[in-house]
Amino acid sequence: GRELWERDFPGIGHPSVDMGDQRNWERGREVYMSNIPGVTYIGSPFVALPDAVYLRYEGDIHVLDPKTGETTGKFTPPGRSVQEIYGEDAQVEWGHVSAEGDYLITTSEPHLFGAEQYRHLGRRNHRGTSSRRLAVMDRHSGNLLWQREADVGFRHMAIVSHGDTLYVIDGLSENALEQLARRGEEPEKPSRVMALDLGNGEERWSSDSNVFGTFLLYSAEHDILMEGGSRDLRRTLGDEPGRIAARSGADGEVLWEGGGFTLPGAVRGEMLIPGRPGNAISLLTGETWMREQPHTGESSSWSYSRRYGCNTLNASEHLLLFRTGYAGYVDLEHDSGTGNFSGFRSGCTANMIAADGVLNALDYTRTCTCSYAIQTSLALVHMPEDPNIEFWTRYRASRPDPEGYGLNYGAPGRRVDVAGGGMVWHNQGGTKHRHPSAIKDSGDSIAWVASSVREFNGSIDIGDLLDRTYTVRLHFAELEEAAEPGDRVFDVLSGGEMVLEGFDIVAETGGTFRATAVEFTVDVEGGGLSVELRASEGSELDPVISGIELIAEDVR
Repeated sequence: GRELWERDFPGIGHPSVDMGDQRNWERGREVYMSNIPGVTYIGSPFVALPDAVYLRYEGDIHVLDPKTGETTGKFTPPGRSVQEIYGEDAQVEWGHVSAEGDYLITTSEPHLFGAEQYRHLGRRNHRGTSSRRLAVMDRHSGNLLWQREADVGFRHMAIVSHGDTLYVIDGLSENALEQLARRGEEPEKPSRVMALDLGNGEERWSSDSNVFGTFLLYSAEHDILMEGGSRDLRRTLGDEPGRIAARSGADGEVLWEGGGFTLPGAVRGEMLIPGRPGNAISLLTGETWMREQPHTGESSSWSYSRRYGCNTLNASEHLLLFRTGYAGYVDLEHDSGTGNFSGFRSGCTANMIAADGVLNALDYTRTCTCSYAIQTSLALVHMPEDPNIEFWTRYRASRPDPEGYGLNYGAPGRRVDVAGGGMVWHNQGGTKHRHPSAIKDSGDSIAWVASSVREFNGSIDIGDLLDRTYTVRLHFAELEEAAEPGDRVFDVLSGGEMVLEGFDIVAETGGTFRATAVEFTVDVEGGGLSVELRASEGSELDPVISGIELIAEDVR
């Protein structure tokens, strides 16, 4: 976290304004938008590589040394400046910038829609979302390799590259085209999606068949190009389409298309995960991605939940990272649902980055007035060896795990027992929860399971089970600090059969805040299992239970 260098580039990152600030912007005043769309719609102003940082600023691309921040070069993309196009009063210049191998990909001559056209779209502004010219340069020398003038316009988020191929959409949305028509700039050609040779700009293929997208995403593993619309969780430009289509990267042929799915998204193998809450889909077919429920054998759609907040997601192989009130995540490795890193929030533009075992969360709250406890940059590391670290999650469906699952009474959320092979523990109603560190000895139980309890006299009925043999493990701990042997004594029955008689947790474990587990097997028929807790005569306290673990044997 030590600061290495800092450079000032006044006004960088402010290409859009609220309608209420339009007058100030035209007067040349620097103003802040209440919610800057950022890279979701405009593209990042810089790209960082191990040997150079390329920064777009005032029409040029500045090359910075990543170790010192010193300027080592400055490239000027081809094309007219915004002043040449719109007059001396034009204040904003923006464009795409990305890198692939030795190539630097950029755009110039941006479309800057004015106040009249902005009102036509409602609340969302199109300043800086598209450009008239595409150029590829040698990123080391700055030499221009080739350039292409748009027939319609290059939307900045519909430019993606891999290897020696550049995929782009030369086309704008209906709303943006209407704005151009009002200026007398209505294009004569239809929108096209195309694959270009990154080295010389030659077309490898192009298609004008039903091109609608404002965002492109590419899977190199499957050679599939996805075309769709870009939507933030909280704010969206008025012309972003709410559907998606998959094309072959080899020839542009449409493989499948559907509605209700928007980009950006995360590609994980054959799975495409949406940036907004909703069902994941198959990258290959567009069908809803399903997961099997281990206790019923039924299938349900894979999804995750998000609460309020701006930004789309970042992703790694094992994590989805986004804002859900506070900073949020989904553990993809164990499919454990949505969790929070409490105390700080993710930025209005996604700013949590997982790389090389470190989760960096750089402060990005400069234009936000939300009140959160921690407004700073920080980094986190994974510590699976410490089972007492709290990481409770919420979820919509169970993880498909043939080993079984657990019911955790009094827990604040769901949790996966990583150390125990991935057992999924579902939270159930309870009466008390303490931090796992309060458990002095977990015995043959689990500290974070034993740290919460449900206190009651009665029966727990578990339904919707397959007919099979289950190993049942009951987890207990005494969380009343003043409890002594004889204060809490009870029987445990399953299916009317006595499992434990006169059970006294304190006497069994040797004290309070000490855990134990009792195991037995049961044959389930008819899809149901009951566990009854019955207070013994003379017991001052009602029975308690921390968890019920079901481990399924082979299906009969």
